[in-house]
Amino acid sequence: MEQFDVRVDAQLDDDNVMLALSGTSWLLNVHASPEEWARKLPRVAGADHAQRLDVSLGTSARRPVWWSVSDGQLALSVGRDPASYDFVVVLPAALLSEIRAQTDALDAADWG
Repeated sequence: MEQFDVRVDAQLDDDNVMLALSGTSWLLNVHASPEEWARKLPRVAGADHAQRLDVSLGTSARRPVWWSVSDGQLALSVGRDPASYDFVVVLPAALLSEIRAQTDALDAADWG
């Protein structure tokens, strides 16, 4: 089974928080404001793609990132909308709790 790394850092240059998700041969960076992380990340657990409940949270490569969870998997779809995306990263849904823990642990003093 592939190992995944989750890293959350404050970005002092643009007042955003960057989430870096990586595996053996890939990396996905998602940028969002601290307020967006706090407001939208708790909604992701109930965001079912089949019911069109994807949550738009952050950007990657200047495109919206659409989050959803179903069947024990967390899907991050990057593109203009959740139905027509450029690519998708599918991860174990358990990583969502690690992402929340790391975003919650950032001190507001870490960003501008």
